[in-house]
Amino acid sequence: MGRLYELQSQLLQDGKITDQDVVVIRGYLQGEGKLDIEDVKFLVELLSNAREVAPSFDELFFPILKDVLLADGRIGMDEQFYLLKMLYSDGHVREREKQFLQELRRNAQETTHEFEALCDEALSAHPTNWSVGGKVPREVER
Repeated sequence: MGRLYELQSQLLQDGKITDQDVVVIRGYLQGEGKLDIEDVKFLVELLSNAREVAPSFDELFFPILKDVLLADGRIGMDEQFYLLKMLYSDGHVREREKQFLQELRRNAQETTHEFEALCDEALSAHPTNWSVGGKVPREVER
């Protein structure tokens, strides 16, 4: 796990996830073999701590997230935590994140009331200028 934190620190030195960073991330993930919730945790942490994200990161991130989260056909409470973190940690609900939630809803074999509520809230949320308490949202648009 220490290697992951070191990699995260290295990648986010400038606060951005660039196309070159995505090449490094892809190389790390390919060396992992079968991806799991720890890999999702790593990717969500990267996303949550970045001020700017290259579109190529989304192209890598969302398919992995979908595969891991829907591996058993359902979204569990621990998996919902990472969805919440992805959606709300930066103060912006991006259009791509909304599209992803809709895709998860369509592809999940089983959903919970909590997941449905999470989706309803995020899909109807204004994309910026809101807060769930705690730190002030970043003004940098991703």
